Amino acid sequence: MSGSKSVQPPPHAAFPEEHLRRALQATGPRARLREAEAGLAFEPEELAPDTQVLLLRQAYLAHVELHQLRRAVEIADAMAAIGPLKDFAYTDKARALHALGELRPAIDAQRLAARNAPANRRSFHLWSLATLQHFAGDVDGAEASLLRGLRIAKRDRPLLEAHLAYVQLDAGRAVEDLQAIRDELAASPNGEGYGQYLLGMIAWTLGDRPRAAVHLRAFLRRNASVDEAKRLTIREELRRARVALASIESD
Repeated sequence: MSGSKSVQPPPHAAFPEEHLRRALQATGPRARLREAEAGLAFEPEELAPDTQVLLLRQAYLAHVELHQLRRAVEIADAMAAIGPLKDFAYTDKARALHALGELRPAIDAQRLAARNAPANRRSFHLWSLATLQHFAGDVDGAEASLLRGLRIAKRDRPLLEAHLAYVQLDAGRAVEDLQAIRDELAASPNGEGYGQYLLGMIAWTLGDRPRAAVHLRAFLRRNASVDEAKRLTIREELRRARVALASIESD
């Protein structure tokens, strides 16, 4: 009829993959969660395992943005139970648990991520495990995880070497070839982003306050407007960088 409004099909008229596309393009967490749940509402035989995992991940991200972290942990467990991308599911669980202040369970989840990771992602998960162990005060555990990661690391090797140096320096231990480690990280693609944090904290630990300030300001500036999921991932690093920089600027 002329002038009448077109009627939109009900949500379930779309395929699960269409809901996944809509969730990926959603501009807010509630819209993302709505689309993810609509896709997950299909019968099991209509959902490919990889599509189901990706829909669950969108639900996880929505719950993180809504600060519903306990529900995010449950969603991560559901992701891990399906099979595809199990390592990332456990990392998501570790991040949510860490944000909840449950550091030991977060370490256990990240250890499962490393155990279930394919060879090309294992060094990343071992590095993430070492980060949590360092935050928990387990210097020996962090060292062991980074050394395991370095045995298989390729492109991220400068990052792991610098992180190992930071862990050792933070514990008052000597580091050989420290300047070479710093130079290699600064010259690598890893020198931006998280690399700025490591370069800044190494300089801070060594008492090189001007250089620490340069790197830590760059790290904080780069992450000033990240989304909630990213902020969750590096929350402790942001806190440490701000504490160090505030001490520098108060002098």
